[in-house]
Amino acid sequence: MVRVSFILFPGFPMLAYALAREALDIANQMADETLFISETRIPGHAQAQASNGAVMAPGRRDWDEAEGIDLAMVICGEDVPGRIPNGFQAFLSRIDSAGGRLGGIDGGTVILARIGHLNGRRAVVQDHDEGPFPDILLSDRTHLLDDRRLTVAGGVAVGDAMCAWIADAASPALAEEVARALRTGRLPEATGPEPDPQAAADPVIAEMEAKMRLRLADPLPLGELAESMGLSRKALRGRCMRATGMTPSDFYLNLRLRHGAELLRNTAMPVSEIATAAGFETLAGFSRSVRNNLGVSPSAVRKMARAARTVAKYA
Repeated sequence: MVRVSFILFPGFPMLAYALAREALDIANQMADETLFISETRIPGHAQAQASNGAVMAPGRRDWDEAEGIDLAMVICGEDVPGRIPNGFQAFLSRIDSAGGRLGGIDGGTVILARIGHLNGRRAVVQDHDEGPFPDILLSDRTHLLDDRRLTVAGGVAVGDAMCAWIADAASPALAEEVARALRTGRLPEATGPEPDPQAAADPVIAEMEAKMRLRLADPLPLGELAESMGLSRKALRGRCMRATGMTPSDFYLNLRLRHGAELLRNTAMPVSEIATAAGFETLAGFSRSVRNNLGVSPSAVRKMARAARTVAKYA
């Protein structure tokens, strides 16, 4: 597993921290295993107030186990402290000596620059007026992954920066999926094979779909559905397979899962109520179907939608 340590200075931008954490959570959900684990430290080991007024407590109150950290991200706002704690500086030096990567977001890049960790490298430094930094090749990009440094201007660029790092630490394909989820709040939909364009115009299938949509919360038995259309179950199955590439039961499940996913993304309904609205008798059955068909849990679908709305708000 890859270990990430977020180091928060008072006044840190909450959006930056939330996006960075969300990118790692989504990567784990997409991979269906824990690839990344993260922890939060705060200089002084006390609570720190974010730029939006929220108060964050440190997950760890020490500077231990630096040698096992793969990425340390220093996050600070515009008000960079005049004194940089010695314990924090030693912590970063041990990570660097052990081969870990150091990163900075917003004012965190200034902190890295001040203590010499960006010397001789290309880097994005949040405020060029803080310098001069003659030993740093300053970049105007929003984020830069250079050798063992990751520097980010802040804002929504944090999501892109974390995806660039995930591509390097895990795989480009996973990073692409995480980036898409951050942008849209959506996972791949449950889908079947592409339907035959001519068969898709079948009015029988249009009628079947309309009847199914009217009974998403209380699914019709397929025998009853076929009978209401003047067909046998075998005949309905054949028409549905030709038109959609799916059996009627799979087509029905697909509609119910899409309905459930939309409710997860766009409402605050409890997941248990959404399960009922999507025609599932139990929450466990709904969760299992969402994970099997969409790849992640219902709570992950909701979290990604929330992250996407946050990104859109600040974009």
